[in-house]
Amino acid sequence: MKHTNKAKQGAPALDTLAKRSNVPVELQQKANAFLNATQVDTKVLGGIVKLFAEEGYAHQVGLMHTIEVIFKNLLKRQSVYPADEELTKPGKKSKAKAKAKLKKTLDTDPNAKCFALYNKTWSWLLQRLAGTNKEDANVALKVAMQLIVTEAKHIKHNNGNWPKKHLSSILGALIESETSPALALPAFEKYARCLDVLQLSYELLPQLTPASFVETPQQALNYLGIVNTLDLGKTVLAEQQYHMAGSFDLADTQKLLNIVWQGIIDRCSGVDEQVHRQVLVVLLERILPHLENPILLTDFLMDSLHQFDGPIALLALQGIFSLMQKQNITYPDVYKKLYNMFYPRMFYNKYKARLFYLADIFLTSTHLPENLVAAFAKRMSRLALRSPTEDAIILIRFVCNLLLRHTGLKRLICATAAASAVEIADPFDDTELDPVKTGAINSSLWEMVLLQKHAVPEVANAARFVSKSLPLMEFDLGQLLEMKESDIFDDEVKKVSKQFMLAYERPKNFALPKNDVVTQYFDLI
Repeated sequence: MKHTNKAKQGAPALDTLAKRSNVPVELQQKANAFLNATQVDTKVLGGIVKLFAEEGYAHQVGLMHTIEVIFKNLLKRQSVYPADEELTKPGKKSKAKAKAKLKKTLDTDPNAKCFALYNKTWSWLLQRLAGTNKEDANVALKVAMQLIVTEAKHIKHNNGNWPKKHLSSILGALIESETSPALALPAFEKYARCLDVLQLSYELLPQLTPASFVETPQQALNYLGIVNTLDLGKTVLAEQQYHMAGSFDLADTQKLLNIVWQGIIDRCSGVDEQVHRQVLVVLLERILPHLENPILLTDFLMDSLHQFDGPIALLALQGIFSLMQKQNITYPDVYKKLYNMFYPRMFYNKYKARLFYLADIFLTSTHLPENLVAAFAKRMSRLALRSPTEDAIILIRFVCNLLLRHTGLKRLICATAAASAVEIADPFDDTELDPVKTGAINSSLWEMVLLQKHAVPEVANAARFVSKSLPLMEFDLGQLLEMKESDIFDDEVKKVSKQFMLAYERPKNFALPKNDVVTQYFDLI
């Protein structure tokens, strides 16, 4: 089946295909011959599309690149559209008659045949997109998004917006992916920074929300992963990137975001901890700054704080802190909950840097009771004795900052001499859950004296602040939060390496250096 091409054939299509990687020679020759022909042969096109269905075909990536080039050219020539738009509309005719009419149209109208092959290509791309091969998934997403751009520029369709329909199918494939998170999700993040894709995605997601987060946790995580890529932050808005020739309205997008969040919160009851944690991450990083009425989150965050421990409680605490800052809510037990988040297992928590950051903000005020702050100082000092090296440095610097903010706590330093005495009882109760009742204000920072004998010099040096005058300025904990143990080791190696002296005499055998003091008394045999 052939029809006359509507545009001039030119070299750009061939150059574009030649630059693609992983395209086998025979497929490249077949595609080039198809694009250079004066007429579009739908049989040849159908043969290329059918390669998707061959399980043993080893060049899937090259095939997807080839399909992209072919259909981009066909879309530019406007050779891909249904000749009879009534075929795409639901009617009162029987399915048999509609099927017969569609078959007749495909046999007589090449445009409709190209349209059918195009739809089949999309179905195969979506299968690759939701599959378990990362390279295939990334290439399928890239090809699909490029086809969407070409559709938006060159196709005027009266029966709906094709790019919108196909973007919905891409989002659906990511949600239905066989893996969690979807393998193509990091690649989609690049397109999600485009404002038109951002707004369209928020518009389409309410219809794609999984019916139950409890019964389909994998789909729920993929759905939340998509929402987490849709950033309405200042950086994205300032970049003003567009994927298609679309428009963007921030107020409308924020309304759509609120609809998406309402769909999420309605499905949060009874979800497992992994989904619950991801909901909180999405809320804090993407949703909270744009909610119309964030005070409604209070019950959800309070329940998360009391019913769970570890990362979920920490994330909920961060949300409560945001509400305390911006909505002026009060939560009397917030310091008690924060105090009990400092325990040895926290060092292996994914969000421990967030905990240090939040604790630093919560304990910034100089109007806090000294017995409360003293409890935090003692708890951190005690944890520094059993923490990894990089965390010990953070805890020591944190305690030093607390003493600089609350000068009355210097009494803890004055009592450090008692650490060397015999059988001195520490009045600090490490098992007490209420920080005010721990008796820390009557204790001392003897832990810092012990840390001065730490095997790692940087830890020992950091703990020496109790043996000399306090620094004039607080330490910046932000720089320490990203520090790793390997960084400390590398710094120490550089310091020690300066102490070694290079040999200036080439050794001739296994003997002592010339004129060495040992040779005056001993002879090596």
